[in-house]
Amino acid sequence: MSAPSHVDNLDGNTLERAIIAYTDKLEEWGNLSEIAIATGYFNPAGFGRLRSALEKFGGVRLLIGAEPLPAGRGLERKLGEPSGEALEHIRARRVLEETVEKVKQDLDRMPFTRETDRHIRGLLEFLDSGRIEVRRYGRRFLHGKAYLFSEGRGVIAGSSNFTAAGLTTNLELNLGHYDPEKATRVQEWFDRLWDDADPYDLADIYRARFKAYDPHLIYLRALWELYGEELDAERDEFTRIRLTRFQTEGVARAKRILEQYNGVIVADSVGLGKSFIAADIFTEVIEQRRQRALLIAPAQLRDGMWGQFKATYQSGVEVISYEQLAADRQLGEGDGAAISSEIDDYSLIVIDEAQAFRNPDTKRARALRRLLQGDPPKKCLMLSATPVNNSLWDLYDLLNYFLEHDAVFADRGIPSLKRRFEQAASMDPFTLKPDVLFDVLDQTTVRRTRQFVKTYFPNDHFEMKD
Repeated sequence: MSAPSHVDNLDGNTLERAIIAYTDKLEEWGNLSEIAIATGYFNPAGFGRLRSALEKFGGVRLLIGAEPLPAGRGLERKLGEPSGEALEHIRARRVLEETVEKVKQDLDRMPFTRETDRHIRGLLEFLDSGRIEVRRYGRRFLHGKAYLFSEGRGVIAGSSNFTAAGLTTNLELNLGHYDPEKATRVQEWFDRLWDDADPYDLADIYRARFKAYDPHLIYLRALWELYGEELDAERDEFTRIRLTRFQTEGVARAKRILEQYNGVIVADSVGLGKSFIAADIFTEVIEQRRQRALLIAPAQLRDGMWGQFKATYQSGVEVISYEQLAADRQLGEGDGAAISSEIDDYSLIVIDEAQAFRNPDTKRARALRRLLQGDPPKKCLMLSATPVNNSLWDLYDLLNYFLEHDAVFADRGIPSLKRRFEQAASMDPFTLKPDVLFDVLDQTTVRRTRQFVKTYFPNDHFEMKD
């Protein structure tokens, strides 16, 4: 193993072991002038594997190149670009920049552990020591990977990149050559590429790991990662009814939640225009998508506010009362015919004063569940300023009209929605922390108070009633 000839990372025959073994042999011979490495990719964990060996050499040259593109992923030639070797140069530089971005992404994904920090700090110390020089080769794609020892004393060349996986676990193939003539020829190959490469500040990428950031900036960045796409959607939202800015944002948020979970609870405080948010959404469904929408409301609202709305906006939404819903013959417990079309013809169900459906054992609740059944599933838009009346289980029962299963938020660290509500319900309501149910509410509700709107939308006018 002191002069390895065949390295494949199988059965302990790793490149890491081979390089360390040959370095030890060169140390015995007193010949550790330089090690030169050509690689298509690099990571700190790979450096950590070889740090003890690299530190024995008088100097280290690291050449990073662009790896060839995988089959089927050729870069299209753009109008005006040259052909031949010049085009390959352009493509190689482009892929090299992609590689740098991937290195940065890998850094972002590294765990915040002492071991990781130790590897990166060790790398930075070595890069800043003056004992290593780094260059990037971008004239052409770099197929070859090689580890050259002491200017002609040997070379291990093959497929392994200078990464932890390339040195230890990937199924690689590398051959060792120690004939001075062959090793010198490889050295000449490396030197030619080195002379055509550009100096590169590799340390600059990894210093970002330890850069001090203002905590408020970190907080804002976290918020942007969570809500950035939503904010962009709100900015571009077009409404069919004249709405205030906070209502327009409510429309965008409600539509996003509807799209993801087939349901949403709009729980803005009384007087902020929940009905106008719903009206904009069902108007889009009816007028633009040419689909049917059904609105279920208390009888006095059916005949009052919603009747006036239909007359003003000539909306095609159908409005029925709770009693008409429960008595409709299509839903199994009556002989009424208030629902004018087949229930599977409706794509959106809007429920005003939805807290009236918090008891899942009532006749109206059973009728609503049957109405929401079907394939594709109907979307359910609930309006309620008071989704919690008696206990948190009121909210749980409303959510279960449209959430598909108990583990719907497993990807957000909530393996069981029911257990999360059991946890919340077991706490003293006067000391219940907001974060207990925040993840659930953030994914399923639109909720703003009047004070919130006055503070963050000071120029909006919302003197209206739902």
